[in-house]
Amino acid sequence: MPTYSHQSHQSHQSHQSHQSHQSHQSHQSHQSHESHQGGPDTGFSGAALGMARDGTIGHWDGSADRVPPAPRDSWAALRALGTNPRRSVIDTTLQSLFQVRVEADQSAGHVMIAGHADPLVTLECPDDALLRDNQLGFLRAAADLRPDRLSEIIMQTDDIQTFFAGVSYLAPDGTKWTLALNQALFRLCTATVHPLKHGLDVLRPITLSRKLQPIIQTPPHGAWPSGHATEAFASATLLTRLFYDGPFDPVGQIAAGNMLYRHAARIAQNRTVAGVHFPTDSMAGAVLGITLAEAVVRLLDGEKTTPTRVFKGGAYKEDFNLSLLNSALQQSAQIETGEAQISGVTLPDWCRALWDTAQSER
Repeated sequence: MPTYSHQSHQSHQSHQSHQSHQSHQSHQSHQSHESHQGGPDTGFSGAALGMARDGTIGHWDGSADRVPPAPRDSWAALRALGTNPRRSVIDTTLQSLFQVRVEADQSAGHVMIAGHADPLVTLECPDDALLRDNQLGFLRAAADLRPDRLSEIIMQTDDIQTFFAGVSYLAPDGTKWTLALNQALFRLCTATVHPLKHGLDVLRPITLSRKLQPIIQTPPHGAWPSGHATEAFASATLLTRLFYDGPFDPVGQIAAGNMLYRHAARIAQNRTVAGVHFPTDSMAGAVLGITLAEAVVRLLDGEKTTPTRVFKGGAYKEDFNLSLLNSALQQSAQIETGEAQISGVTLPDWCRALWDTAQSER
């Protein structure tokens, strides 16, 4: 989740933090620069290039002397873009597919597929009494794990992708488009979660007890749903589709406890250990992340339907872990599952090409 204080999670926007895992490869030698210049233009290089041009070209009357290349398809044009323009194109496309709505009484938030009346995800909000009476005690118990989890917690404030790289091959040179999609999904989660956090404005644990003393800075925005849980479970869902064989079945893979989902659950739990999230925050984030990523994957796969989910957070009094998530997904009293039609959603041609390329990188 972005916008955390001194342990800022803003770099979840760039989740190139896994790329930094190998980023020194790009500067292994003085001759390794891929640009035509060895660094930023200091003025000297510009002057030198200008003199070189004057010395080699001589007089030019302004006429063309090259035949323009044939028009490129949209995928070739996307591949040629720099990192920031490419992100902008991908983000605009993905984020335009989803809308967020919060009920006026702040009792529920909804994520909609653009142009569809029925929600893709509905999150029914807990009240202060539930947090005080049924959730705060879980933070007391989780605090005992702080010495063991501290290094993870600090690293995960701004880098969760590296934890997934440990169980699925991710590298800037070998899986460029997988990383591009995964990072775009992180940014889609951020664009979805923050309107929900703002609109629902659920209490942070520290507002209920001074004795909690979180070990990282508590973010200044609402707690529910957890952004870390949303991003972790969205990423696990996308990477499950790309790296696991067999039919795409996130609920089945959660029941099987695949390693990606086990990492996602631990990342979410660590926010409770740190003292900044209730378990219900993580459950809401997990439901949102899984459902959002599942819709993205099914759209890219050209499927006609995708699951919808309602998390009944107003009555959820349990802790959070992968087993409890699996149990909740099987019980309509906690998470109600339906189906939405997505056959009418159109994606640009480059999306299909990007998706095919990412699948070939496994």
